[in-house]
Amino acid sequence: MGVKERRDRERLGMRRAILDAAREIAAHEGWHAVTIRRIAEVIEYSPPTIYEYFPSKEALLVEVSHEAFGLLLGDLRGARDATPDPRERLRSMVAAYWAFVWKHPELYQVISGLGGVNVCEPGDECLHTEGTQVAELFREVLQTILPPANRTAEDLENKVMVIWSLFHGFTALLMAGRIPMEARDRALELGQQALGDLVSAW
Repeated sequence: MGVKERRDRERLGMRRAILDAAREIAAHEGWHAVTIRRIAEVIEYSPPTIYEYFPSKEALLVEVSHEAFGLLLGDLRGARDATPDPRERLRSMVAAYWAFVWKHPELYQVISGLGGVNVCEPGDECLHTEGTQVAELFREVLQTILPPANRTAEDLENKVMVIWSLFHGFTALLMAGRIPMEARDRALELGQQALGDLVSAW
């Protein structure tokens, strides 16, 4: 292996270590505890070294967000492709979304703005592409379920917003302790029931 290849591999390894440390801190202490200095302590390097890879905490959060969306999109596509039945696809995708939230709560906080995390300023489109891809997956499935009169572009966009609000609302209430965490499975069950009723009404 040449010098350049070795340096590139070392840089990739350091970048990975920084991102993993940020997630570890967030998972145990919350994103408010994630600072460049704290990350440096965890990986046992000086803060200036971290700045060589990420000029700010905000830049690091954007990178974490891209990774989070990549994982979520992969899970949603896998759920979509697991069954040919459109309604079951929708239920399966919602279940995959829910599973992602609770498997990676610190990642969901970053991409959803929970936990005091603000990756993008209002109106900023820094994560617009990934968010659009998630919504598009749900739009595609809804398009195969709803009657033609109820699946205009505006209809589909509004209905995806309703679905997201339903499950994101449960998530926010659970994370805030407004709904006890012991009721998490029940929340998913109620959400799925409500979704079924909504789809039938649409």
